[in-house]
Order: sequence, then structure tokens, then C-alpha cells
Amino acid sequence: MKNTIKKEFGITNSQYGVIQSSVAIVNTILPVIGGIFIDAFGTIPGALITTLLITSGNIFVALSTSSRNIYMMILGRVLYGIGSGTVVIVQETILSQWFRGRSLAVVVALMLTISRLASFCAQATVIPIATWTGWYGYGLWFSASLCIFSMIVTFVYIGLLKTVSGTEVQCQKQIEVIKRKKSFSWSKLMFLPHSYWLIAIMEFLLGGGWGCFLHINRFSYTDAHAAATASVAQILPVFLMPLLGVCVDRFGKRTLMMIGSGVFLLLSMVSLEYTDSPPSIGLLLFSLSLSLGPVGLVSSVPVILPLSLVGTGMGLIKSCTNIGAAIFDIVTGLLQDHEADKGYSGVMLFFIAISALGIAAGCVLYVLDLTLYDGVLDRSAREAYRSDENKLCTRTKPLVLLRSNYIYGSIYILLACLSWYLFFHFIFF
Repeated sequence: MKNTIKKEFGITNSQYGVIQSSVAIVNTILPVIGGIFIDAFGTIPGALITTLLITSGNIFVALSTSSRNIYMMILGRVLYGIGSGTVVIVQETILSQWFRGRSLAVVVALMLTISRLASFCAQATVIPIATWTGWYGYGLWFSASLCIFSMIVTFVYIGLLKTVSGTEVQCQKQIEVIKRKKSFSWSKLMFLPHSYWLIAIMEFLLGGGWGCFLHINRFSYTDAHAAATASVAQILPVFLMPLLGVCVDRFGKRTLMMIGSGVFLLLSMVSLEYTDSPPSIGLLLFSLSLSLGPVGLVSSVPVILPLSLVGTGMGLIKSCTNIGAAIFDIVTGLLQDHEADKGYSGVMLFFIAISALGIAAGCVLYVLDLTLYDGVLDRSAREAYRSDENKLCTRTKPLVLLRSNYIYGSIYILLACLSWYLFFHFIFF
């Protein structure tokens, strides 16, 4: 709906980038306070607060279509971002309360698959709803109504939860587990290995690139045709992510998956910009990148870090993803505004550069893993567990404070500050 919103609100591409980045911007710092949130609210209040934030945010966005108030839309997107960035922690807590062992991994994979399927359906149906009803705002009101339904489901779940004996005790135990996994400590950054920061770089580049690309419409189609075509980019992860998770557990090869994700992203951008092939070909290549990358990247963090650092590492990775998305959303809008025809040539070159840098980081990680870490990232889960080398620096190698982490941390803080500066600059200036 980019073209429609730009026309109705009378805004530039850069301002539209601010609207999109408003979801990611709050999640640049949310992982830092994730542990505090769980500690303060717990599962039941947390579920209520996050669904309320998501629902109210979508209602504000829908209301803004009537008043054409960009600040109301940004406020709604910020509220939605706060809720959506935190609800994952609450969901994991609830799932861990009811499932154990391998069942937990299966339901988490199912949750991610359903999330991607919902994104696919949303992108494919929002324009048809607007066309059928005669007003684009009804598509956003439909989204808000789904959130209201989610609130009702939350109340039903809480009511059912209170009928189960002993649930509160189990719930408190699971809160402590999730809190330890999601808590963030700045001092722990000094013990993160070089390989972790390469994964963070790839998450910043590829993760930010995926989120940003899904928000643009570079096709010379009607809005409905463009939305249906763009939804192809999200279809393969629905089917492939659970299978790829099983493959990683059995065969490893995580670094190759990361490199492959960067290669497919590069090929998709080249196909879309420099060939006459149907856009669906490039979008399917993008979909392959979107399938391979998250599985390889996220599954690597628990492998290379000791248990005491996994929570910090995962929080920082999520933060890097959102920093990248926030910056890239605004930068691509700037690049488009500077095009004489407001086209996407500069934007596509930007994505090609991101892809190339991601591939380069993956290759460096592959060499580093083989030379310094005995190829731990390419081992299957069973092999890593049996040799007890899936947790670096646990027995034979003590935790080492790396002074280079001062540099890595400074770059992280600089990029986080840059994302916030760009965000507020294009709101008020």
C-alpha cells in the first residue's frame, strides 16, 4: 500500500520509510529491557499488555487513514512495534509451559511458520480488500479487527489457564527460565567471540535487507497485482523452514546456509533489476534467501556461545536485525527520492551491495570457524553435543575477555544511535 499511503497522506518516500522504520526502531533497544519486562509483568499480565499494545497500535493506524494524520500513524506503528517485539518472549513462555523436549522445538517451528504464513496472507489480501470495499482504510481496519479477536483469544486463554491446577507455580518457573534466556548484560559483551560478531554483521545486513525489501513496491503494476506478486517472496519459508531446522540438527552446515542465503539474495536482486525474467523468479530466489538465512543465523548463536551468554547473544542479534531494518527503510526512501523518476535503480544497487557484503562476511566466518573453532558451526547437533564442543570456551578454553569487543560494541552503539537520529530527523525536519 506504499503508493496509496504516499498519495493519501501527501508524503515523500523518506517519510514513508520513517513509518515503516517506526516498528523496527523501538526494537533496537527492546531486547535490552526484555528481561526487565518479563520480571515486572510475568506471562499473564505480559500477554495482556502486549496484545493491548498491538491492538491499540493497529487501531491508531486505522484511525489515521480517516484524519490523514501521519503522526497518529507513526504512534500506532510504534505501539505495535513495542507489542510485537515483546510478544515473542511471552509466546515462548506459554509454549514452554505446556510442551517439553522435542515437542517444544516442533511447536516453536510451527509458530514461526504460522507467523510467516500470516505475513504472506496479509500482503496478498490487503489490496483486494481495499478494492472490494472501495477504500484503502478498510484493509487496515480488517487488520485491527484481527487484533481485537486476538485480545479475545487472550482473555479466553487466561480464563482456561485459571482452571488448571498448579499452573501458576509452573508459570513462575517458566518465567525465570525465559528471563534468564532473554536478559541482557553489557558486561557480557566483552566475552563474545569474533565469530559471533560476524553473525551479528550478517544479521544486520541480511535481516535488515529482508525486512526493508518486503516493504517496497518496485513493480509497474496496479497495487493489487504488485501486492500479489510481492507476496511470493514469503511463500517458501512457510514450507521450508521446518525442514531446514531438521536438516541443521542432522547435518549442520550452518555457515554454508548463511552464505547461500546471501547468494540467493544477490541473485534475486540481479534478476529483478537486470534481467527480463518474470518478477516471480527473482522473488522466489529472495524467498529461498529468507528461508535459509534465519535458520542458519539463529541456530548458530547457541552453538558458538556458552549457556551464560546465549541470552545476551540472542538479544543483541535481534537488536542488530532491527537496527538494520530501521536504517535501511529510511536510506532506501532517501535513495528513491533522489532518483529523477523516483525509481528503484539506486535502491536495487543498495540491496546488491548489502548482499555482497553479507556473502563476504559469511566467507570470513567460514574460514574463521574452520581455523579457530574447529568447524563447530558445520557440525550436526548430535556431533556437537557428543563432543561437548558446541559451547565454546566451556571446558578446555576458559572465557576470554577480548579487547576488540570495545570496537565491536562501539560500532553497535554508533549504528543504534544513527537509526534513532535518522528516525527523528525525518519526523521533525
